Amino acid sequence: MGNARTLEIMVIPTGGLPYRKTLEADARGSFLHGLQACVGGPIEPAGYIFGDAPAVYVNEEGLLTASLDTANRAIYATREMAEMGYLSQMDYSHAVEEGELYSIVFGDMVCVGFDPETGEDRDITDAEAERVMERFGSDESIMSGGLGLIRMIARGKAVG
Repeated sequence: MGNARTLEIMVIPTGGLPYRKTLEADARGSFLHGLQACVGGPIEPAGYIFGDAPAVYVNEEGLLTASLDTANRAIYATREMAEMGYLSQMDYSHAVEEGELYSIVFGDMVCVGFDPETGEDRDITDAEAERVMERFGSDESIMSGGLGLIRMIARGKAVG
């Protein structure tokens, strides 16, 4: 980890390319407020995206403000998610199949390194940052949240 007063992260903005950012710790040494500022509100982990490598945080109230303007990225089910029986977040009626739309993230996302031994966030590594760019750095990915939402609306499905 770098300086204990800073935290190297990646932000995945709605409608834009992921980028690196350095957060400063608050007076208590916490990065919580900085992470919340990056997503525009209270955070919750989105472990279904990468597991813990890197950890991903989203705005826990993202669905409350769900709109075409806030649709960030579509998340498609992986083979592991299908094998583990993850329920579709689109309608909860069945387990997802690999490649099926699992969820749409609304609002900006933040990726950080995570140390499972201590349970603490740490600087994102170059390998983790590359993984974020591979998954979320293409034009197709940037447009995926909005396109996924439009397809759902056209099919008459609610965002869940």
